[in-house]
Amino acid sequence: MSNENTFIALDFETANGKRTSICSVGMVKVVNHEIVETFYTLVNPQDYFSQKNIEVHGIQQSDVLHAPTFQTVYPYMLNFINDLPIVAHNAAFDTSVLHESIKAIGRPTPKITYFCSCILARRTVNNYRYGLKHMMAYYDLDFRGHHDALNDAKACAMITYRLLKHYDNLDHILDVYGKLLTDKDV
Repeated sequence: MSNENTFIALDFETANGKRTSICSVGMVKVVNHEIVETFYTLVNPQDYFSQKNIEVHGIQQSDVLHAPTFQTVYPYMLNFINDLPIVAHNAAFDTSVLHESIKAIGRPTPKITYFCSCILARRTVNNYRYGLKHMMAYYDLDFRGHHDALNDAKACAMITYRLLKHYDNLDHILDVYGKLLTDKDV
């Protein structure tokens, strides 16, 4: 699959302040400017839930009691991502969550190219704020269910699609803004 118009938008929610406390993951596959597939699951972080995080995303410990652990979910994530670049809105958070969670299960971190839609937005358009809901408003797009991993991944995909119109192609963006997950100084 050509990278020109194909990428994965990714979002995690965590149970607490630890990067290894994933409680949900959402991903969308974008091919030729269209969301063609989605991936969502609750994840049992096998850790405590902070009240602060529950207030953000609404996921309770009882919601994930029978959910798979990250160790179970991770191979499915890799299969979904395949060799495509990933984008996240505030990629520093999401990629550190992914990297730390992979380390925690004793697996090597694969070489995944990623970029940040928030940084791209800051360097591409003039808006007063660049968070997901502010960028969705900038593009006059309906956005409900913020801090739901799948909704946030879809919002990231929609924002990225619109930002890509300012550039020749995705490969150009990756040349300028792309990073390798394995290169992270976490």
